[in-house]
Amino acid sequence: MNRQNQVNSLNLTTRLLQTIGSPYVAEQVSPENKREALQLYDYATKNKIGLLYLESLRAQEKLGEFELTPEYQKEVEKHNEQLITAIRISKLLNSIGCNYAIFKSIMPFPATPNDVDIIHFGTDKEYNTLIEKIRLSGEYKEIVNPRGYPYPFKHDFHDARKCEHIDPYKKDVYDIDIYHGITVSYIVYLDEVYFRKYATKTKILDNEIKVLSPEADLVAIIVHSIITEQLLTLFSYYATLYHLKNNISVDDFISIARENNVTFPVKTHFSLIAELHQAAHGFVPGKVEELLAELGSERYESENLLKNNFKTPHRYSLLTIAKTFFEKLKEAKFRGSVAKQMVYMLTPRLAEWTIRNIILRRRRETY
Repeated sequence: MNRQNQVNSLNLTTRLLQTIGSPYVAEQVSPENKREALQLYDYATKNKIGLLYLESLRAQEKLGEFELTPEYQKEVEKHNEQLITAIRISKLLNSIGCNYAIFKSIMPFPATPNDVDIIHFGTDKEYNTLIEKIRLSGEYKEIVNPRGYPYPFKHDFHDARKCEHIDPYKKDVYDIDIYHGITVSYIVYLDEVYFRKYATKTKILDNEIKVLSPEADLVAIIVHSIITEQLLTLFSYYATLYHLKNNISVDDFISIARENNVTFPVKTHFSLIAELHQAAHGFVPGKVEELLAELGSERYESENLLKNNFKTPHRYSLLTIAKTFFEKLKEAKFRGSVAKQMVYMLTPRLAEWTIRNIILRRRRETY
């Protein structure tokens, strides 16, 4: 890519990426002083990579110098608690023979997502039975959002092993979202039927859980960030790089993207990943170039990123979201879900929620 090093040396994004490094770059650049270290920590937290940033400072033996050891200990504790949440709910699901996979939650780098997301692959009846068994287990409290957000294919639970769920508007490491369809409201933006075959097993702390394959999980992360969150965080940036570095199959990944009619959001995402890595480290990883050579690049969002001096989280444009929806319209199930959404929006409550939620997502800086 043709660059002229136009990135300001004081740019927070490039400073943070250089401090952390990447799976393709061994060198790490330490913050100059405590003030800068704290500023970068705040920025990392906004981008959902607070733990990864602190891990990089620990590797550089800088935690004590910048007085961030207590924060590191808190982040590690949160991370471990979330792993226990994933293990506990997996044990329950495994014990009843549930067909499921954890997705967007177990990363190939130190990270603590907002909650644990689970996709259920069984029938409607099996899903309803599962939800009832979780309710009756006595170990989980169902979270009912006071605003009544209409997610008909999702139930939220709080693992009550240590505490009650305090803030109904905020997620925490004890929270679990169980999806019966990968949806936003009534819109099925990824068809779980296609993802069922990518469920696999892995181990966390010697406990077996079911997850999506890295290729399928990365597709879900990318499309979720564009359609649902409408933001690219550095969490997604590092999830992409680490999955690629860990011998992800490029051919399988592209096949899943094409099968699910999401090649446009995928190439848009990878164009941004290329820009960020180039700006911070002076080159684009080979697998990123390979993917862009196969799918093509998308300059519109990249130009927006450049105009905003690489600020992250990066807000996706309405044009990108519209083009993503347009490609998805090739699928009958997606078209049907959009039609259902439009019919239900004749109900004032859902129409009001949808409008309010769109405004919120267009204004917020992170999630």
